[in-house]
Amino acid sequence: AQALEGRVAITWHDAGAREAEPFSGLVALDRPTQPEPGPTLAQVLLPEPGQVARVRDDFSLAGSAAKGIDWVRAGTVFGATVLGASLLDERVERAAYRHREADWMRAGIRVGDALPWAALAGSALLAFDPSDADRARTARSAAEAGASGMVLAWALKPLAGRARPGATSGASHRDFEPFSFGGGRDAFPSTHATVAWAVLTPWALEYNAPWLYGVAGLTNLARAGSREHWLSDTMAGSVLGYGLGYLFW
Repeated sequence: AQALEGRVAITWHDAGAREAEPFSGLVALDRPTQPEPGPTLAQVLLPEPGQVARVRDDFSLAGSAAKGIDWVRAGTVFGATVLGASLLDERVERAAYRHREADWMRAGIRVGDALPWAALAGSALLAFDPSDADRARTARSAAEAGASGMVLAWALKPLAGRARPGATSGASHRDFEPFSFGGGRDAFPSTHATVAWAVLTPWALEYNAPWLYGVAGLTNLARAGSREHWLSDTMAGSVLGYGLGYLFW
């Protein structure tokens, strides 16, 4: 290590992986080594300091990337998507009500409702898999985007105060009471849709797999089909989730 210091340049592609003494692990080939002790219980249960630093840096970099977004254009896309979907809100809600007892409808709702949480949990597990660095990085960005999407959706719900389709008899998709808490006024946006799109977008971008957006769309259909959300609630979640997934990726 002493012989190499000052002669070898080290570039850190991941700032969170930086080590104070990068040469400390080097040993002579003919030097007998002692077996390393096994991990302690705390090391098994708690995340490594490097992992915590990586997550912190990811959020910082996502925030920096957000500064370069054309927010006027993004807001226009968001508004157009939500307003366009709102034209179909009541039609989709009536169709969901007619088919509420169908076996295919119930099965689709179960799959679509479970999908975002299964994808989020799977991404969180793969983020700690050291066997494939690219996959672990993508999984980490997906998990971070999904968690951020969940928090963002929860924060926006009381600001909109939109009534869910099945909250009251004859509920209207125009029923908004801003800054309302509880009472079925937490429809906008859909948390399930936001998380599904936030988690699957990094995977779709990293592996050039646009069909994953169709998988995320199953959650939109499930939430509208269960009459837990208006179609426009789920489309709002899609745009928010895609944006977060893109930023973290």
